[in-house]
Amino acid sequence: MKKWQKVLLGSAGLLVAGSLLVACSSNSSKSSSSDSKTLKLWVPTGAKKSYSNTVAEFEKKSGYKVDMVEMEDPNAQENLTKDASTAADVFSLPHDQLGKLVDAGAIQEIPEKYSKEITEQDTEQAAKGAQYKGKTYAFPYGIETQVTYYNKSKLNEEDVKSYETITSKAKFGSNLKEVNAYGTGPLFLSVGDTLFGPNGEDAKGTNWGNEAGVNVLKFIAAQKDNKGFVNVDSANMMAKFEDGSVDAFQSGPWDYAAAAKAVGKDKLGVAVYPTVNIGGQDVQQKAFMGVKLYAVNQTPSKGNAKRIAASYQLAQALTSKDSQNNQFTNEDRHIIPANKEVQASEAVKNDALAQAVITMGSSEQYTTVMPKLSQMSVFWTESAALMSDAYNGKIKEDQFLTKLQQFDKDLAAAK
Repeated sequence: MKKWQKVLLGSAGLLVAGSLLVACSSNSSKSSSSDSKTLKLWVPTGAKKSYSNTVAEFEKKSGYKVDMVEMEDPNAQENLTKDASTAADVFSLPHDQLGKLVDAGAIQEIPEKYSKEITEQDTEQAAKGAQYKGKTYAFPYGIETQVTYYNKSKLNEEDVKSYETITSKAKFGSNLKEVNAYGTGPLFLSVGDTLFGPNGEDAKGTNWGNEAGVNVLKFIAAQKDNKGFVNVDSANMMAKFEDGSVDAFQSGPWDYAAAAKAVGKDKLGVAVYPTVNIGGQDVQQKAFMGVKLYAVNQTPSKGNAKRIAASYQLAQALTSKDSQNNQFTNEDRHIIPANKEVQASEAVKNDALAQAVITMGSSEQYTTVMPKLSQMSVFWTESAALMSDAYNGKIKEDQFLTKLQQFDKDLAAAK
């Protein structure tokens, strides 16, 4: 997957109980009857080959055949259907789609034995990504968070521990003219504000309309006069990184290969997020964390307990320790594992990118699991506009508090 995309499902009216995400018509085939010995599986685009051994082993043990189809799971909302007969028994999804699916009755709480395994074997943050309102609905198999990329010929490991040091010694690139709330929004979480409450599940729990929130907007606005800050859109970031106009920027694992190509693998540094001075205080900058999941759709089974059980067994196999290790070591995938034992392996320990992502994704000090509420669709657009307007001078400092308080109200009223 090229980037972790913030995609929210469409209106609940498009999804009735038992309906599920479906692949485009060109990739879909009608599901078999409920007693069929064939399970339909949707894996991320480009992942089919990497799962071939895992699926073959499952088929041998279970007696079920698996019809494996690739689909772009972050864009799953485009493939909604009311016809559950064509939906997959097991499918991949980014965790931020979980809440909408649960509320629509499309997926159910997983059996307790699996939820216990997840709690024991996967990191706490990854397990949270598979939960909604205290119950576990899916199986984690990977984690994703942004990190700091930097040119080691311009900055060293100590320099990148502080945003102020980065921008005093070199050039930091980001786009604040047209803010991407995925990257910039967590600044508000860095100062102690919450987004949909402390657990991300309270629709009325956003509290950015306070002094801390005002200080964040002041910080964003001040970057326009920061000589160490370069405003650059994502499409041009690698070119600026390559020609030296930018010496550091923040992005996710999807940009590692391009960053290494831009400055050379030996010169590419990878680090956790730095501290940043907001409102006169040094705080740890936070990022959103994403969790990659597999979930089970029971509808094609039509109550057939054996087929439902087989579906859960397949989801377990796809997210097992061995499968996660394979997904990490496979050069075409390189998915950062959620499994604690795989994270402790030598291959992962010797990977700078993996170590930065794992450090970021293993502590609330660095990351907040992205909320799963449908109201996030409102958050992305309204928060991005608010932050961009602060940077571009469209709203003045004496308006910051009022604008933030209205933002809190708008999110609380969103459906």
